[in-house]
Amino acid sequence: MGVIQRQSIKYSAVNFLGTFVGFLSVVFIYSLDKELYGYFQSLHSFATLLVPLLGFGIQGAIVKYYPIFVQKKLDAHFLGFTMVIATISAIFSSIVLICLYLLFNSTLHRLFQNFALVDDNKFSIWVLGLIFLYSSVFLYHAIARFRIVIPDIINNIGLKIFLPLLILLIYLGYFERSNFVSALICYFLLVGFALFVYLIQLDKHSWRPEISSLNNIEYQGLFAFMIFSLLNGLGATFALKIDIAMVGTMISKEAVGVYTIIMTISNVMDIPSKAINQIAGPVISKSWAKNELNNIQDVYQKSSLYGLIGGVFLFLLLFFIWVDILMLMPEKLSSDTNTVLYIFTFLSIAKITDLLTGVNSVIISYSKDYKFHMYFLLMLGLVNVILNYFMISLYGLIGAAVATSVSYLIFNILKHIFVQRRFGFTLRFDSHLLVILIGILVFAVLHSIHLEFHPLVNMVLKSSISAILFFILIWKFNPGNEIRTIIKNSIKTYLTVLPYQNKKS
Repeated sequence: MGVIQRQSIKYSAVNFLGTFVGFLSVVFIYSLDKELYGYFQSLHSFATLLVPLLGFGIQGAIVKYYPIFVQKKLDAHFLGFTMVIATISAIFSSIVLICLYLLFNSTLHRLFQNFALVDDNKFSIWVLGLIFLYSSVFLYHAIARFRIVIPDIINNIGLKIFLPLLILLIYLGYFERSNFVSALICYFLLVGFALFVYLIQLDKHSWRPEISSLNNIEYQGLFAFMIFSLLNGLGATFALKIDIAMVGTMISKEAVGVYTIIMTISNVMDIPSKAINQIAGPVISKSWAKNELNNIQDVYQKSSLYGLIGGVFLFLLLFFIWVDILMLMPEKLSSDTNTVLYIFTFLSIAKITDLLTGVNSVIISYSKDYKFHMYFLLMLGLVNVILNYFMISLYGLIGAAVATSVSYLIFNILKHIFVQRRFGFTLRFDSHLLVILIGILVFAVLHSIHLEFHPLVNMVLKSSISAILFFILIWKFNPGNEIRTIIKNSIKTYLTVLPYQNKKS
């Protein structure tokens, strides 16, 4: 767990800083023009949905096949090799998608009352999809080399500065609204170029793709894994983005803005999970290759417990400051406080469920039975689409959050049962129950406290009370018998993160 803890802690530290910037943007800027923010989220979601189709699953194959190219001493050619495959895939997929779009355009207009949002922006969505594809290729090359911190700063943190600045300039009249999409395309091109520059400085690369690097059997395995990764990616993006896309096509851009403002706050709970999953991928892949099953079990158990602790803490921290967040917004949301809390709670349940079941997706994805994760994801995507269609029709934004929560619950139960019965990896939940009881106790205490100061003062006081109560109890009861050691090591790592970053990242 050493490399996982080190990179995950640094990744989390950077993301919490980015989240703070994002929090300020949500409160003070995005609420000024919810329709424009919703417009961005709609374009971003549809472009993200295109990425697995355009790349035909090349991203997952990068992590899977990088060790093979290293063993063959051909790793310098791997970037060129994957770029060629990505380009061929993008050309072929674009032709197929255009044909399908023309064939089913009228049907989509009948099913979704606001489908004109896609029709009017189809070229921009396609261009963004291509940019996201090549950026993801560079990103996964970095992940394969156990580098997630700097790429994340480039890929995610920069957007949390650029987007609110752009929306603020438009709101104040210093930038033309009609140039919004062009500015986005230019920005994401710059992000892709920055990831490319980082990657070529990280390692030596040759632009000869060396197509003969793999034999016929290895190529069959590569294309089979790419198809798996394609379907895997489709399921994942349908799980993560379909609610935003369907809110946009079934309600309005402003509704997307309101929903994603709430989602942006709830996404704080994703930080520990993303950190662990990204860096655990290469570690678990290597452990499967060497048949180090005890290492996989150890990562599985600890990722579940530590993720749950982080998720419960962040839920407590965020739930009780929502009233103050809404009061700070210069332009109020169209949804009332209770609706906002319902949406946030259901989205949080989905995230806590995912954290509770640990790195089961990573374990399945890099095992010999990796295809089963594809089946689970496709099931999740299908269930999510169906539930969103009916729940949004009946309950609006709350329905979208409920659909996501139920879909994630089903998805993670299926994965947990599969990992246990297929591989024998189990999760001991005694420490987890202790964490949940601590969370319930802290929730009850916070619920009984009523503060009537300025919203900023209330937020500081509530956050401080949440943190002090939660971590005193966590320290006292020491779930997993290693939490005290982890907290001490985390503090040491945070204190040295900047000098260490300069040496290692």
